[in-house]
Amino acid sequence: MPPLPRELPILLTPRLLLRPLDGRDDTDLFAIYGDPEVMRFVGEPPFPSLATVSQMLASVERLLAAGESLEWGLMARGSGRLVGTCGLHSFAADPVQVGLRQAEVGCMLARSHWGQGLMGEALTAVMGYAGELGIHTLLADIEPGNLPSQRLLRRLGFVWQQGTLYRLERQEGIRRCPW
Repeated sequence: MPPLPRELPILLTPRLLLRPLDGRDDTDLFAIYGDPEVMRFVGEPPFPSLATVSQMLASVERLLAAGESLEWGLMARGSGRLVGTCGLHSFAADPVQVGLRQAEVGCMLARSHWGQGLMGEALTAVMGYAGELGIHTLLADIEPGNLPSQRLLRRLGFVWQQGTLYRLERQEGIRRCPW
């Protein structure tokens, strides 16, 4: 398995620029991670302060440097505003396909941008990059009440496994998306 990158590439979609997070994003990140409605299905309380965002950014940087996590900021093209995050985490050797990676996808989107299809664009770009890394299986942990995220993942080809786990296996030759 090739090593994971220590630098994130820029990914583009029709309406988004996916780029590394940095200190300039603190206010936008706090608006997302501090919103109780956005955090409702995350399993963690909303961030109480900007200081928590600084801790998160330090963790994101540390995990990227260690090759343990890839986390992009989602910038609305043309506005320069960070509207969400999307990443690949929890990398492991695939238990079924020896030598092929598996990763978990995770994402957050500012409430003001819900229902616009932006997360589908972001996930499709991240899924394509995951394929370039040789990742064969993607997992997602979606709470039972998070129906919009469940519908989105199903549209992208994920299949419910059990509990809160959804799984997507890469299938060679499918042309609708890299998966």
